Formats: sequence, structure tokens, C-alpha cells
Amino acid sequence: MRGDPEILHKIYLGDEKSFTEAFDHYYPVLCFYADKYLHDPDESRSLVQQVFVDLWMKRDKLDITQSLKSYLFRTVRNYALDEIRHEAVEHKYLEKLHPDHISYDKNLIEEAELNARINAAINELPPKCREIFLLCRFEEMKYLEIAKKLDISVKTVEMQMGIALKKLRIKLTEDQNIQLLFFILSKNS
Repeated sequence: MRGDPEILHKIYLGDEKSFTEAFDHYYPVLCFYADKYLHDPDESRSLVQQVFVDLWMKRDKLDITQSLKSYLFRTVRNYALDEIRHEAVEHKYLEKLHPDHISYDKNLIEEAELNARINAAINELPPKCREIFLLCRFEEMKYLEIAKKLDISVKTVEMQMGIALKKLRIKLTEDQNIQLLFFILSKNS
């Protein structure tokens, strides 16, 4: 490899060939160096790549007074230490949160999203079909009770519920269908 001052000067000028030469020369050893701090080869490679990206993007603004090699090693060390500090802060924050709260909040969000999708799909049902479905779902009425209330046959209720379920099945994902069917079947057993 050519001398550091020459390569550095050409990188300042935007010479991609010189940048590639520096990358090819220093990348493997910098990854090894970063891994001494991070103990994660993938994270180390990513960090070193970011150092080179930043070098290229900020090349005309950087004031590198020492050699390119010294600059790269110092920058990798600083980035690695920043990453370690960031992970320590994140770990400390997560320790303060009780795992049950995270799981509970996630379940509430998922339930709210599911209910919103189900309600939107229900609103698209034909009026009579929607009425029967809502009586079954919200009023927790059995098919026989719905038939008596609406003065229709149980077969009509079954047929309308079949139509509702088919239309809802099309609108909702498989996961949501299972939950919806479980809910409906549990009301009529």
C-alpha cells in the first residue's frame, strides 16, 4: 500500500480508488481490533464499516493531523466505547422495567389492534348479517335466542353467521381468524 499521507490526501480529494485501497488494507485488522472491545464479530464488522462510511462522507471536513492508520484505530476505539456505553445504558433501563409490564403492554396493544381490525371487518358486513353477528358477539346470545328475537329460523341465523364468518375470514389474517372463531364458538357451545 502507498504511504498514509498520499492515500489520505487522495481520499480528501474524493479518489475512490485510494479509499478502496485503504479499506482493503485496514478493514480486517480493524475488525479484529473492534472485536477486542465488543466481543461480537458481526457488530465489530458493522462498526468498522460505519467508520469507513463516515470517513468517506466527512472526508472534506476531517482534520486528520496524525496518520490515517492512527486515525482509524482511534476512531474504531471511540465508536466501540460509545457502543459499549450505549448498551450499558440500555441494559440498565431495561432492568428497571419489569418484564411482566412489557409483556402486558404488548398484549394490550395486540388486543386493541385485533379489535380494531375485527370491528372494521364487521362494519363491512351486510346489515342483517352484521345484526346477527353483533347479537351473537356482543349480546352473547345463542342462535335460538337470536332467531326468536328477530323472528327468523335458527337455520337463517346459522346461514347468516356462516356468511359473516366467511366474509370476516377473508378480511382478517389467519391468526386473527383463529381468535375470532374461538370467540364465536365459545359463545354457542
